[in-house]
Amino acid sequence: MNTRRRPALALLLIAAVILTGCNFPHPPSPQEVASTAAAETVSVQLTLVSAATPTVPSTNTPVPPPATNTPTPPPTVPPATATPGCSDNSQFVSDVTVPDNTVMTPGQNFTKTWRLRNTGSCSWSTAYDAVFVEGNAMGGNAAVPMAGVVPPNSTVDISVGFSAPSSNGTFRATYRMRNDADVLFGTIFYVQIVVGPTPTPTVVVYRTGKLKIDNSYKADLDAGKITGDSNADIWLHAVTADERYLEPQNGAKIKKMSGTPSYDNCSGASLSSSAVSFSDFGTGDWFCYKTSDNRYGRFEVDEEGSDFVRIDFRTWD
Repeated sequence: MNTRRRPALALLLIAAVILTGCNFPHPPSPQEVASTAAAETVSVQLTLVSAATPTVPSTNTPVPPPATNTPTPPPTVPPATATPGCSDNSQFVSDVTVPDNTVMTPGQNFTKTWRLRNTGSCSWSTAYDAVFVEGNAMGGNAAVPMAGVVPPNSTVDISVGFSAPSSNGTFRATYRMRNDADVLFGTIFYVQIVVGPTPTPTVVVYRTGKLKIDNSYKADLDAGKITGDSNADIWLHAVTADERYLEPQNGAKIKKMSGTPSYDNCSGASLSSSAVSFSDFGTGDWFCYKTSDNRYGRFEVDEEGSDFVRIDFRTWD
């Protein structure tokens, strides 16, 4: 029985020794060394890349929805508006000196001054000037620059020296404003004179008619009416029924004349502000007068009553 088991045990021991010998360490081969080094290099490189790449922390920011095909409208751009520039204009205000048709002697020197208003939106600088545009220059400057800046809505006086022509007649020199771009603008303004003898003034009738003036009433010979205001010229001053006067008022003057007077007779007469008694005149008599507005005239006593007088008057201008 024991003899049979020995060969089996021997075989088991031999197998165990062989298996144990296979697990003993042994030096690696050159191929194994190379493979191991390559594997370690790859591992190191992967580690370096991982360290260099920053880790993005997780957030709760929502992810935008995917783009669609709906077109986005372009932004609305307001239309461009150009700022308008200023404009030039002028307005004649007045003749400061030498009114139109002033009579001059041949060769007489004079200075004409106009007043203008800047009615544009540009200021007139010293590069602006008043320039002669037509007519008889009469020795005046062709261009007169502004002495200073003239803002919009301001006035400026422009003066030019002239010399009257040597021949008789009516002469005019016309001017206009010019801006710094040599463009004429605004209204024209001119000087007009008469060279020669003084013309005889033309007399015109300002007011004419008939007035009935009752006792204690007043008459305005400029307006041709009975009135009680400060424009009255004559007062029928009745002191009593037998004592009555024509009495000038408010600076007016009168004088009884011997015949039918003309304008020259009245304007040359020595008129008075004194009252004239009814006892000194009657129906058909003539008077010259000067009104409170400095107009000359004449009236005829057309009718005389105990409580009134009726006159036929003519006031000249």
